[in-house]
Amino acid sequence: MAAFEGGKGAARPQALLTSSGARVSLVFATLFLSTGFSMPYLTPWLQAERGLSGSEIGAIFSAAQLARLLTGPPLATWADGFKDRRTPILVFAAAAFVGNGLLFSAQGFWGIFFAAFFATTMVQQIIPLTEGMALRKGQEGPLSYGTVRAVGSGAFIVASTGGAAAVAAFGLGVAPVWVLTALALTVGAAAVLVPDPAPPHAAVMRFRDRLRAGAKLLANPRFVFVVLGAGLIQCSHAYFYVFSTALWRGQGIANTTIGLLWGFGVLVEVGLLFALVRLERRFRPDTFMMLGALGAVVRWLCMGFAPHGLLLWPLQALHGLSFAATHVGTMRVIQREAPEAVAGLAQTLYAGLGGGLLIGLATLGSGVLYDHVGPQGYWVMAGLAAAGGSLILFVTKAGAERNVT
Repeated sequence: MAAFEGGKGAARPQALLTSSGARVSLVFATLFLSTGFSMPYLTPWLQAERGLSGSEIGAIFSAAQLARLLTGPPLATWADGFKDRRTPILVFAAAAFVGNGLLFSAQGFWGIFFAAFFATTMVQQIIPLTEGMALRKGQEGPLSYGTVRAVGSGAFIVASTGGAAAVAAFGLGVAPVWVLTALALTVGAAAVLVPDPAPPHAAVMRFRDRLRAGAKLLANPRFVFVVLGAGLIQCSHAYFYVFSTALWRGQGIANTTIGLLWGFGVLVEVGLLFALVRLERRFRPDTFMMLGALGAVVRWLCMGFAPHGLLLWPLQALHGLSFAATHVGTMRVIQREAPEAVAGLAQTLYAGLGGGLLIGLATLGSGVLYDHVGPQGYWVMAGLAAAGGSLILFVTKAGAERNVT
């Protein structure tokens, strides 16, 4: 009993829950409570509450992604200049809350367009900065990067399944309440992050010098090709992210089942992340990405046939490969290739060059595909994933040949 009350047995769980890694996981969790709801249900909300078409929704969601290559690097370079790297996360979280408030109150296409652009841009900046912090804190312990990231993915499951129940009970009008509450919690989580001091030489670097250091990354062919390859694999999810719920609803699949399908895919992702320490002993980052490409190709080819019933569940399980394996491999390559002084910028270059520009173009095209070909739009996504996997394979073979010679 004494050990439980005041000894080491009690101290360890308490230290774990208040550790820096646990606090980073709280930022992921609260943020993904928002995105886990908005991904499946913001498109139906815009259709039902604002009367927008698929092409209009595609344009709205793609704008911030397309501009990410222009907006992301300056914002990330500004963020890398803080002596405490938790400060910009708090600033962007507060801005994301304000931006989403504007989005839900906006009327008309252009009002929604500009509000969504600002809100999405702010959310986009939170994720790579938090990823960088999770990678650093995962090396310090007691929570690994995979565990910290898995907590966020678990929150996504809660949001997608709980969101389905909320929509079934209260209708799509629950969307503003859910998303804004989750983002308010994200602001609170960011406010209690453990201080994360930047390297001394990074804190004194000028804005221009940090931009130059980031530009050097673009002269590294391995970094660029990996970013492009991973970006092609990840952007193949665009059609699923924006229109899967609408397509499933059109097939007569219930909201509750849709929420469970979203949650199941992320549950498999969580399993991979929890097993990451063991898996990384066996597989190289390049292997993770190639497995991700293979999983994406199979997933989207099959989804193009508009499957029903039990077939949907193994296809959703492939999210563990198509998204999670690709993501983990890419994060490790970036961590290895990028100097710590520009860690935030390196993460944002990947998000902007690979995920931002490419997924923006894919999202824009997805609106047209949805309006004209329906489920067969997934076949275009399969082609994108195959192209990304081919690029990763090329880089891997080139690296192996250099090592041999």
